[in-house]
Amino acid sequence: MPIKLGKYSFTGPIKSIDKLKDRSGIYAVICKVDKEFFLIDIGESSKLKTRIENYDKKECWKKNCNGQIEIFVHYTIFLKQRDRIIIEQELRELFHPECKMDEKIGFTEFLF
Repeated sequence: MPIKLGKYSFTGPIKSIDKLKDRSGIYAVICKVDKEFFLIDIGESSKLKTRIENYDKKECWKKNCNGQIEIFVHYTIFLKQRDRIIIEQELRELFHPECKMDEKIGFTEFLF
């Protein structure tokens, strides 16, 4: 069930880190509670799988999610780091993820 955050399509949910590709991209960490979705983190990396496997904020995700943690990714194979950072900042300004479930995220568009 791909989702759209801002103007970017994200693939997921990827429920196991083993299913991630170690490619460059943007990741979105979603906390799903029943049928409600909370965006709790966004980030970028040149190696998504490695980044998420070793990320120190995983404990924050677990502590602040009263549901199921789901990861969505937007692979950016041809973008440089500065371009990924621009996307990350754009999405942070739009959604303000702060590793807590303060605001529901209304996915205005599910892509099937």
